[in-house]
Amino acid sequence: MPHEALILPIGHDLGARSAAPDVRLQQVRVGTEVMELTSSEYVVWLLAHSLDEDAPLTQRSLAEAGERFGIGRAETTATIERFVGDGLLAEVVPGGESALSFARRHRLTPLLFGLGPDPDNVGMLLIGLLGQPLAQVSTPLYDLWTWAHLSPELWQACEVAAEVARQQGVTDPEELDPELVLGGVLGSLHGLLRVRAAYLDRGTSG
Repeated sequence: MPHEALILPIGHDLGARSAAPDVRLQQVRVGTEVMELTSSEYVVWLLAHSLDEDAPLTQRSLAEAGERFGIGRAETTATIERFVGDGLLAEVVPGGESALSFARRHRLTPLLFGLGPDPDNVGMLLIGLLGQPLAQVSTPLYDLWTWAHLSPELWQACEVAAEVARQQGVTDPEELDPELVLGGVLGSLHGLLRVRAAYLDRGTSG
């Protein structure tokens, strides 16, 4: 059965500005472009970061989440489609060509602190604020999250991670094959985005 496309939010939240006495627009930077969103548009973009750590976010589940927050399904669907066209959302099918295309056009940038090993779970590491862990990730994902912003796009970061693993004598194929590394990242992205441990942006190469 083919995978359903994931919905991923793109851009860095810059906060709101007052456009009029009773009008506030939320600013989101994508690449060098700053886009201004209305309140309902911003809710859709926020919901794309995911509310449920166990469920992948798709266009269908995002539309359902919009309804729970008082935005009609038709309005949410129209906003999703517009945002995909504007580059504020991306649709990605894990394991497919769209995943490689996405990884070659976007980059991952950390926002929180790496807190090091989880004292209660061997092999897991923590991300968050000082004294306040917000995400628990595997060592390979922690390393990629830490260094991905040094690569112009996510795909190169996956290639670098695979090469470093090879040089360190790692034998797990999921750490040695860049496509499998990317698959693991895509499966974990919403968990990082939901707690604002990172954000996705346009790639900088080319």
